Amino acid sequence: MEKIRFIHAADLHLDSPFQGLRDLPGKMFKVVQESTFDALEELVKHAINYQVDFVILAGDLFDGEYRSLKAQTKLKKAMEKLQQYGISCYIIHGNHDHLKGNWVSLSWPDNVFFFKDEVHFYRFTKEQLSVHLYGYSYPQKIVKDNIAAEYQRIGEANFHVGILHGTAEGQEGHDHYAPFSVQQLVEKDFDYWALGHIHKRQVLHEAPFVVYPGNVQGRHKKEVGEKGCYLVELSKLQSAITFLPTSRLTWEELIISIDKIETVDELKNRCDAAFQEVKKCEVHLLAILKFVGSGPLHHYLIEGIDEFIEVLNLGQEEKDDFIYIVDKKIETIGEWDREQLKKEQHLLSDIVTVAERINCEEAPLLNALSEVYGNQKLKKYLAPLTVIEQKQLLVEAESYILTALIKEGDE
Repeated sequence: MEKIRFIHAADLHLDSPFQGLRDLPGKMFKVVQESTFDALEELVKHAINYQVDFVILAGDLFDGEYRSLKAQTKLKKAMEKLQQYGISCYIIHGNHDHLKGNWVSLSWPDNVFFFKDEVHFYRFTKEQLSVHLYGYSYPQKIVKDNIAAEYQRIGEANFHVGILHGTAEGQEGHDHYAPFSVQQLVEKDFDYWALGHIHKRQVLHEAPFVVYPGNVQGRHKKEVGEKGCYLVELSKLQSAITFLPTSRLTWEELIISIDKIETVDELKNRCDAAFQEVKKCEVHLLAILKFVGSGPLHHYLIEGIDEFIEVLNLGQEEKDDFIYIVDKKIETIGEWDREQLKKEQHLLSDIVTVAERINCEEAPLLNALSEVYGNQKLKKYLAPLTVIEQKQLLVEAESYILTALIKEGDE
């Protein structure tokens, strides 16, 4: 049966600086610094273990245009390891590691094929099978053209595979480089599209597969969860993809409810239980704790959250597979008798009454924020708030004010 097997990965960002994490304990920061290289090592292990025919790296192998000698050397050693097992590697460069960057040039083994700044293809052969792999490397950081339009099947081959670093319609949170539509790719009649640039793992289409594998290692708190690559098996009868994890360091947002608990010990037990639920052997975890719900511990969190997190982090630095809290979100509300507050003849009554009235509006904070979003200098930095986000912000604001005023009254 005609069948080919390969690994599709993208966005390695080797030697990422992780600038926002320099306050971590030294041993932990060293783990973080090496995490992109560890992910590359895991990728190579997968390629060897699954005896793939080749590997595709769909752009942004390096974190910046001034790729470090260390990053290049690590990648070269990885390619040499693949060469020992007869595995080729096909590479395009994206907006982060574009071709106009400055770096020390290294010689690369014969199994490595770099695409240039125009769409072309390499031919891979295996016994009686052939694959045409088409790719394009960014000549500079910003590419706004629809490069996908230049991809066309050339010649006869058992399989045609497109490699593209760019933004599909509807993708948010990344620069819109080399934009394309999924339908445009499907109409090219390729057997697989290996995408890069978007760090969230996504299958945009099946038959043919159009796939973002995401990045191989999360680099900040918005890149939560397991990261990795795809094992791809192409066949004329049925193709399949399988996710393979590569990250030994993961980011997770853990939701901790304060409902129905009254003591700090109970809160700590809930945090410990959440840690155990997501913990995996030999994987380090950087956690963001999101506190939700209502109860008497709301007031404790407002005042003592930093000390509480310090206690949770005690001793983690010495563990082989640590869990370390790097950020927190407090979205809890205090316990108040709202009806009683509304009966009072003072500021607390006014706050509760106004908050409830605004909350009933279709877009509760639209008028309040209109001046901010109407500012030409500010609005380009602001994303619009959904109705759910507006209501949550209103709840947090009310809770913050009530907590401050009630505490002041008690004093």
